[in-house]
Amino acid sequence: MGPYYRGTSQGMGSFFNLFYEHPTLMVLLVAGAVGTGIYLWRKIKPRGSEEI
Repeated sequence: MGPYYRGTSQGMGSFFNLFYEHPTLMVLLVAGAVGTGIYLWRKIKPRGSEEI
């Protein structure tokens, strides 16, 4: 166990370890966060603000 486990609970450490063992989960998490951000940004953006 690396030094990033210091000061974290056992559950949080196992959460980080899950991403360490399965890096594709981190890629999916980042892609989901980016997709959600783009969706919300387009939804909140006022209509008619597009520049020609």
